[in-house]
Amino acid sequence: MTGWHWLFGGEVYYASGGMNDLLGIYPTLDAAKAAATEAEKQGRVEWWQIVDTSSGVIVAQSECLPYGGERICPPPEKK
Repeated sequence: MTGWHWLFGGEVYYASGGMNDLLGIYPTLDAAKAAATEAEKQGRVEWWQIVDTSSGVIVAQSECLPYGGERICPPPEKK
């Protein structure tokens, strides 16, 4: 895929919403994924999504999603 990739992310329960969650703009999907992985490792984000601006589609995302998403993290502990 070519074009620009926008990386969004933040804390699970405190998503700022829209462009306020924009972490960076990258020329390739690989560069955006690397930045997302690094932000997650450093504890700066709990969730992230990458949007391909040429299609407007989310092309990659973390296991955790912001509050209101399908997968809330951390997952509940198993008993």
